[in-house]
Amino acid sequence: MRMKSVTTRTGNEGSAFVISVLVLFVMSVLGLALMLTTSTEKEIAINYRWGEQAFFNADAALEYGKNILAQQVFLNSDFRGILPPARGPSQSVPDITVPDETAPRSAGHPDAGACDPTVAGCRDYQYYIDQCPAPGVGPCNRIFIGRVLNRPDGTAAMYDFRAPVGVLGDLDGDGTRDIDGGFTLWVRRPVVGTRDYGSEANENDRVILTAEGTAPNGMGAGTGRPVSLRRLEMSLRLPSSGVQGNDKSDVSNPDSKSEATSDMGGVNIP
Repeated sequence: MRMKSVTTRTGNEGSAFVISVLVLFVMSVLGLALMLTTSTEKEIAINYRWGEQAFFNADAALEYGKNILAQQVFLNSDFRGILPPARGPSQSVPDITVPDETAPRSAGHPDAGACDPTVAGCRDYQYYIDQCPAPGVGPCNRIFIGRVLNRPDGTAAMYDFRAPVGVLGDLDGDGTRDIDGGFTLWVRRPVVGTRDYGSEANENDRVILTAEGTAPNGMGAGTGRPVSLRRLEMSLRLPSSGVQGNDKSDVSNPDSKSEATSDMGGVNIP
């Protein structure tokens, strides 16, 4: 007699497969989340690195800019050799008036010899502001800010990625790389009331120095990312006993005051 096999079925049949699929799904989600977190942390670390590099480049450029100012004072006894023309009523450059803030940049300029910063290779007078009675209401007084600082040999202390000239990171123009990145130095006159400081006698003893530092994000781990940028600014005046100025401030990141404090100890201009 042939015996028949009897298969007993239970309600748990196939549960191990379902549980395995669920565990695999959970593990995949956790792995993806961990991967995204790691990628984000990497981006934060890279951005922080380039931001710090840009800050220190600006700091180095600011110190170098003070050396240029010292040389200018040695040659001219004040800052007249590097300051832009004074702007204001009855000054060498009269006020520039435009119909409203929508007027093109070419509507006026304080220095006929300056180049156009929209053209590659030029960063002179890169910024301007319009002082208007109200938004959309003219006429407006247009103020151009920032002449590129020139070294005593006449070369501009700047680097423009759009039209590179010289060696990247060469502060003093000697062909040797000094910093890991780029820089630009600007100078401008302080504003006194409605005029620029500079029309009265002996008003070439003050200058505002702005240093921009950039980090080379386009190289290495930062390939394809925007260039990090920091700007430091310092006001200097020339009394009889040397140079005094305010603590430099990070104008690109006002919250970083703890990073942007320093004194001018040891800096004297004869």
